[in-house]
Amino acid sequence: MPFPDTSTGRARRAIGLVAGAAALLATASCADTENIASYPCPFVGAVRELSYMTKFEGESQDLSDTLYEAKIDEVRPAVNCVYEDDDGKQAIVYDIQVKFLAQRGPKEREGVARFNYFVGIGGPGGQIIKREVFDTEIEFENNATQAIVIEEIQPRIPLKQGENGDYYRIYLGFMLDEREFAYNRKNPR
Repeated sequence: MPFPDTSTGRARRAIGLVAGAAALLATASCADTENIASYPCPFVGAVRELSYMTKFEGESQDLSDTLYEAKIDEVRPAVNCVYEDDDGKQAIVYDIQVKFLAQRGPKEREGVARFNYFVGIGGPGGQIIKREVFDTEIEFENNATQAIVIEEIQPRIPLKQGENGDYYRIYLGFMLDEREFAYNRKNPR
């Protein structure tokens, strides 16, 4: 059942004025940028087979020898990316939060999961035009079995004339060695 309309004409006008003022302020804040809302942002996502990892003690791949498991739990790009123009050189700058989750294994004794991950930028035609590697760690405080960390990254994508965010993709994943990658392929999630 819908709520009854109890607002008066004066209240409706006030709401209309507030909404109008909010819309005016929102558009005024964008006045310095040229059609910023019409420019698309690049796709951002984790590479499925590289979005999780299992770190073992030694050469064993038995679960009883697990140091920790980690995964890219969530990738949160900002609502809008920013198009910059610096002396005719255009670029996209995108604020992205990456949430990592780690689970402690039976062989983990240091209280921390350390790993590397990459941020790659795919350009027109699918080629990787830039890749950056980051180190991070997740501490298992108070002997916890699970922990998270949120990393904030800000990739910058240089644009050629006529390009926009639709031409590019931003990929994330763990830096795995051959054994870890083979393990992921045998044990997909």
